[in-house]
Amino acid sequence: MEKIKIGVVANTHGLKGTLKVKSFTDFKNERYKKGNTLYIYFKDEYIKVTVKNFRSVKTVEHIDFEEFNHINEVEKYKGSGLFMTSDQKHELPDDEFYFDELIGMEVYSDKLEGVVFEVRELPQGEMLVVRREHKKQALVPFLKHFIKEVDKENRKIYIHEMEGLL
Repeated sequence: MEKIKIGVVANTHGLKGTLKVKSFTDFKNERYKKGNTLYIYFKDEYIKVTVKNFRSVKTVEHIDFEEFNHINEVEKYKGSGLFMTSDQKHELPDDEFYFDELIGMEVYSDKLEGVVFEVRELPQGEMLVVRREHKKQALVPFLKHFIKEVDKENRKIYIHEMEGLL
């Protein structure tokens, strides 16, 4: 089953094995609900973990897993990715997208401009990072003002042609 990255272990917290996670999901209460199964990617292996407790503290999530009870058990996971399986996704309205759906889509204005290789969350909103052939990467705000259409079926994003955008 396909795994989807939803965060990165940033650090530990306290002595009881709590992990601080920099989360990439908008659905924190759903993803980190008690009893949910997640996976820590460590040394080329997915380690299955079960959420025991979760709380948001400023810009990170503090998550306790049933499998860990002490800081010595979790310190090695700093910098590791936190994943869920694709079957844990829920349906979104037609005008909303999961980041992994956007990655790999071709970006067009009047011609092919490049391919989305990353989506960044910034205070201003989401930005598509577009890899362009023989040029530097471009950042395109993922807002209706800049995006004409997202064609999920053909995996294409059409943007408004604007001076200075690309």
